[in-house]
Amino acid sequence: MRRKKVFTLLELLITIGIIAVLAGILLPVMSHVRASAKRTACINNLKQIGTALELYGAASSYRLPVCAGSQAPEAGPPVMQVLSAQLSNNRDVFFCPSDPMEKRRENGSYDWNTLANGLPMDEKTLKVQNFFMPVMGDYDNFHGRDGRTDAKNWLYLPSEVQKELKK
Repeated sequence: MRRKKVFTLLELLITIGIIAVLAGILLPVMSHVRASAKRTACINNLKQIGTALELYGAASSYRLPVCAGSQAPEAGPPVMQVLSAQLSNNRDVFFCPSDPMEKRRENGSYDWNTLANGLPMDEKTLKVQNFFMPVMGDYDNFHGRDGRTDAKNWLYLPSEVQKELKK
């Protein structure tokens, strides 16, 4: 009679050990991929907001809106409220997936630069005239540790997102 071939206990333990080593190698890689995907979604959100700002400017005599930001909360309505028509009332665009307080922030994860309030835009290029700072950026360091220069995403017009401040 022939005996069926079965796994021995040693072979089973070796197989489990190999799977555990592979899982240990892959888990850190997967968390890095997940963080990268969240940052890409954040960049996409800021680009959509940039396009909405361009549409707003074209409809408003080529001027940026006057909005509230962390530097001047009383400057005007939140940018989320001002651009809601250009973004089809999609509030999700204003929340970064990497923001740990994502849905608890009343006015979104992005901060409006109040120094850009009401500035004129070039009619052809849609760049903000005589203004070389970002118009918006992540409210906090969502994409890295404090002190890193690439821990935030920054929106420049026309719809350009940078991981670091331009110099």
